[in-house]
Amino acid sequence: MAVQYKSFRDRGVYVGFHGRMVELCRCRIPRRSDADDYEALIPNWAGSDLGRSNDLVMMFADLSKWTDLIGRDEILHQRVLEGRAKYEGHLDPIMMRELRLSVDAEAGDETDKRQAAQEMRIAAQDVQNCFLEVLAMFGRRYGALMENRELASVDRTVLLSLSEQSPEHMLRLVRIIVGAVVKGANMSREKLQARLDRLSEFAAPICSIVVEDRSRSIGFLSRQLMLLEALQRGVAGYTAEHTQELREAGEVIDYNLSSFVDYALSRAENIKQAMLDESYYLDDDRYEGLLALIREERIKISFALDGWASHATRWLTVDEDDVAARNAVIAYILRQMPAPPTELDEDPAVQARRERNPMVLKAGTVKEFHSWMDDSIDAEIYKRVMKTRGAETQVVGNVMATQGAKRVDRAIEQAFQGG
Repeated sequence: MAVQYKSFRDRGVYVGFHGRMVELCRCRIPRRSDADDYEALIPNWAGSDLGRSNDLVMMFADLSKWTDLIGRDEILHQRVLEGRAKYEGHLDPIMMRELRLSVDAEAGDETDKRQAAQEMRIAAQDVQNCFLEVLAMFGRRYGALMENRELASVDRTVLLSLSEQSPEHMLRLVRIIVGAVVKGANMSREKLQARLDRLSEFAAPICSIVVEDRSRSIGFLSRQLMLLEALQRGVAGYTAEHTQELREAGEVIDYNLSSFVDYALSRAENIKQAMLDESYYLDDDRYEGLLALIREERIKISFALDGWASHATRWLTVDEDDVAARNAVIAYILRQMPAPPTELDEDPAVQARRERNPMVLKAGTVKEFHSWMDDSIDAEIYKRVMKTRGAETQVVGNVMATQGAKRVDRAIEQAFQGG
């Protein structure tokens, strides 16, 4: 996208149409408070002039007038419009995914229906696995405090393995964990059970991220993060062995992608710290506050990961030996990948990485320019260099929307020229 929006909500939510014209379409709440419809954004519709956004914006209802929406896409479009009233104007990627799955199950092709059914089955398993992961997380916490090595190293795989090999041993271990939590939180076993059950439902979509499960297997947002990490490794490994042009493109993609990942992990750490705080479980109001915090941070994580999965899938489905196709995907991602909104750039977890921004490093290599005629500093060129350093965030956002695999140097050059 060619523009850096102020917030994730202003950037909108990836819808998930299949039609080529609307494949990357996003939906957002309109900026005008009196509007009774969502807005549709077609990212980078007219390319980029490195100065302003060329996203195509229209009322969401008008999408069907702008292009043909056929079959499943037509129904998804209608359901999103109906959701405006149903959800009282609220809009987030989790809600959009639920709409998309319901439409896929009802009106998708055989592949859509099969995938939707599988996602729903996995979602139910996620809640069960999340309960075990949360329980194991508490076990590790109290195991360290109690200097109990058995508890300090417990995880979900250990509990699952014990359930198959030695159910009695697993029961004993779970009782030890529950007893430690009950004692630490000063509550009854019944209340702890009820609260962990509800907590597991809330945390299931992000479970592996929160409990630092490297498999990223529990929760659909955890699995999305796994795709992003695979994309990041794949692009970095591929571009490192090719031309300078591709290496620079890979550096920009890696930096941008890392910004979104770091933001998501930072939000997950907030959830983890709150979940391990016993005070949240002692009081009903505090417990509701914990669920509200999880809900809000979960939405932020979903916004950070939103729209990246399609890029990861595009990369992962290309044959490793197809150099031309891989180069084309690099160019496509560089042009179409989400630009980090100001909300993300201002997060402490991302700001700590700013000195590693490849665009800042390139601009920072230029100290000053001297006149060709004498030893005096060329004030005009020097002013342009300083202006570029101050506008590196805008340059990064604009580079992400360049058409094709253009050199990053071109963006610096155009910035120098006031483009």
